[in-house]
Amino acid sequence: MLLDTNALFLPVRTGFPLEAEIDRLVPGARVLVASSTLRELDRLVTRATPDAGAARTLADRFGSTPAVREGDAAVLEVARRESALVVTADRELQTRLRAGGITVLAPRDRHRLEMRLGRPRSTRRRARPRGNR
Repeated sequence: MLLDTNALFLPVRTGFPLEAEIDRLVPGARVLVASSTLRELDRLVTRATPDAGAARTLADRFGSTPAVREGDAAVLEVARRESALVVTADRELQTRLRAGGITVLAPRDRHRLEMRLGRPRSTRRRARPRGNR
């Protein structure tokens, strides 16, 4: 399970029961935060973004995993490498993840997550062009 930056803000800003909802949908899941997400939170703390410190403290409760890229590209990179589901409220990122076959847990209402399955990648081979025989 991989948490996006905005997922870490949910419990802090709204009291969203993030950990309970993850456990409800995927009991015993190993929860990770990408190193790029930690860097982003550190930048937000430096800029005195409201609630960034609390979100960073929450992130420290979970394991971290390296990410070379930044932003959404890092989330995609880590999710593929770890075969992880991703928790995010970012709709554009949800679309990209699902199109890449990655399942997303997205906030629904103010107290629960909804599982949105990734679309399976096509396994069909392209037809070979017919040549002169």
